[in-house]
Amino acid sequence: MLELAKGKLKGKKVIAVMSSKGGVGKSVVSALLSLSLIPSATLIDLDIHSMGIAKLFGIENRSLEVSKEGIVPIKIGNVNLISLAGIVRDRYVILPGRNQSNVMKELIAYSIINSDYVVFDLPPGLGDEVLVLEELTDFKPVAVTTPSKIAIKVVKNLIDYLNERGKKSLVVVNMSYFNCHGEREYPFGYYDGDVNLPIDPNLEEYIGKIHEYNGDVKKVIDKELIPKLVF
Repeated sequence: MLELAKGKLKGKKVIAVMSSKGGVGKSVVSALLSLSLIPSATLIDLDIHSMGIAKLFGIENRSLEVSKEGIVPIKIGNVNLISLAGIVRDRYVILPGRNQSNVMKELIAYSIINSDYVVFDLPPGLGDEVLVLEELTDFKPVAVTTPSKIAIKVVKNLIDYLNERGKKSLVVVNMSYFNCHGEREYPFGYYDGDVNLPIDPNLEEYIGKIHEYNGDVKKVIDKELIPKLVF
């Protein structure tokens, strides 16, 4: 199974969206980033407990189909979605230790991955998900934080770990500012990331149909994040 999973990712351009702090909008960044990768991207939801990606795209009650080639992703626009939600549907999952690692490897090993870009949405924290991904493939890390002092301190642990492993991460500061009469206001303090994303209250209206969103957050991702990630 390990070798099969490695084979599925061999030659792919892999991006891991991660954070050691919860609630920073990592899944939203994963979704919008994937939607911006042309011509296509496979988005794999490795947050196997909450499966936020399925909720963002409104597919939490859709089942994944299985063909002779493997698990068939759900295609929405240019994104091929793979999530445990396509198997358990809109139910919680509790997996201890080794079972968690095995499920992640199996999800990759038995899925059809045809696109050049593969984006992983990882759960918060420094745990099995990071270790499993390191075991399977090389990847470009994107560390997501907010300007909050506690978030920055916690996410710095992840960045330090990645640096020690020889992986320089792009730091995305989500909910960094809002535009007011042509000026940027920083309500939660300022932190200079590689990419700073704005606050867009309208984004909430697109939960369940994130693929239809083309507001300020998506525009900054297109303009500033994508050029740093296309490799």
